[in-house]
Order: sequence, then C-alpha cells, then structure tokens
Amino acid sequence: MPDVLIEEKRNYGIDCRNAVWASDEIHAVYHSCGLPDILCDADFVVETEDAIFLIEYKNANTPEARAHATAATEYDPFQSEKFNKIVSKYYDSLHYLRLMGKEKPIHYIFVLGYPKGDSVSRKMLRNRLKKRLPFRLQEQFDTGIRLIDSVSVLNISEWNADDKYGQYPILPVSQLGT
Repeated sequence: MPDVLIEEKRNYGIDCRNAVWASDEIHAVYHSCGLPDILCDADFVVETEDAIFLIEYKNANTPEARAHATAATEYDPFQSEKFNKIVSKYYDSLHYLRLMGKEKPIHYIFVLGYPKGDSVSRKMLRNRLKKRLPFRLQEQFDTGIRLIDSVSVLNISEWNADDKYGQYPILPVSQLGT
C-alpha cells in the first residue's frame, strides 16, 4: 500500500500513512481490462478502521488549470456532462470495491476547488448529488444493506480541518516528503 496517493497533475497528494488500506489503482485496473470507455472511476480509495472513503478529486484552482481556462472553458461542476460524470464515478467504482471485498460503509467525498467555488455552491452540489446517489434506493429495501452512507463536497481546507478526513491530509506534493 502506498503511503501517499498523488493526484494526476502531481500538485497534491493524500497522506495515507494512517489508513488501513489505500489505493489509486481503479483507473489502471479498468484500463487493463479494456473497460475505461465503459466504466468511470473515482480517483482514490482510503479505508479506515470503520469506513471506506471513495474520493473524487478536482482542483481547477491550480495556476496550471487557471492559465488554460477561458470564460467558456472554466470548470463548472454543475454543467450537466461534468455533473453526470461525478455521479457515474461513484456507481462505477462500486464494482472495484466489491471485487476487493471492501464491505465497510462508503462515504463518497468530492474534494473540489474551482474558481467560482464557495461553501454555498459546494453545499448545493452536495444536495444535488445526494438526489442522484442511491440513498433513496437503499431505503426501498428493508435489508439493512447500504450502498452509501454519506456524500460530501469539500475544498482542501475543509477536508484537512474535518475530524475524520483530516487524518489523511491533502497537501502539496512538496510537503509530503515523496
């Protein structure tokens, strides 16, 4: 298990030294099986003693991202195609978790930074995601089986300040000692 998971632009990473298990391999596994055009995947999985954190990470606030953005191309998670992709990444990652035997309660966390992002927009996005994720579906069945326990949309500062998530801080790569 890696001590640190690095996001694809190599600007930030998650310190997983306190995790029971962690992985960033879903994409590589799906790709090796010929499935990347069929299945989407969350960026990271962090397992704690009592939960699975399924983490999607997007930081459109980096200097690199801002330099390439125009008014027309600026990242907007509410845009239909982008929003649907965020939802799909949760559902499609369940296959991986199931095959890995990861049966703990799942918390889907979207760590998001984007130019127009603020706490109000993140809360609105979380509420919209909650309607599209399987919360109501699992309530339909009186089995006690849960597909999801919570969904959160946080920026990096909120993640790091949270009692649960902050045990696995997201830091610039230069501060992670990799």
